Amino acid sequence: MALLAMLPAGCTPSATVSAPTPAPAMSSVPAGCDLTRAGVQWSGVTQESVLEHASLFTTDAMREGTEVLDAPVTAAVAGVTVPDGWLRLLATDLGNKIGVGVHTTRPSRSYKMNFGTWGLNDPEITEIIVYAGVRRISAVFPVGCAPAVSGTLTAWTETKTGGLTCGDPAPPTDPYTRAAREYCPHTSPSR
Repeated sequence: MALLAMLPAGCTPSATVSAPTPAPAMSSVPAGCDLTRAGVQWSGVTQESVLEHASLFTTDAMREGTEVLDAPVTAAVAGVTVPDGWLRLLATDLGNKIGVGVHTTRPSRSYKMNFGTWGLNDPEITEIIVYAGVRRISAVFPVGCAPAVSGTLTAWTETKTGGLTCGDPAPPTDPYTRAAREYCPHTSPSR
């Protein structure tokens, strides 16, 4: 069986076929590089309060909440493959630089979501949001190995749990509660 390709008059087949450019290979920390001796310089430190979990409850079904957000922050290093143990060492070094503990591990749901007590509410709005969040931190680092490598650490500096009634007319005062209020299907106008 023969396969015949027909080209319109005046067209010739291309002599080269272009392939997608391969992604650059991720660098790795050179063997034998000791983080504590090589030295780390930090830059581009950013922090942001983010919700990881949020559940919606109604006052008539308090035991049966619906999870409306499940986006846990995972501690990681991007841009370079690091040896086991470096994630914790980098977090400790960054924490020493900024004067606040930087965390990379925690037991699953170590900060249990729980209900609190609330003040005045719109009786027509029966929904409650219970949430858990972290203060996510990211920072760029080079390590003075030979050759030098660099990457970005992501971890967190605090965990926070709380709750709010969607019918509370008072505007939320902290970033976690403001973010959680976005998951309320109904809200009371702010005072």
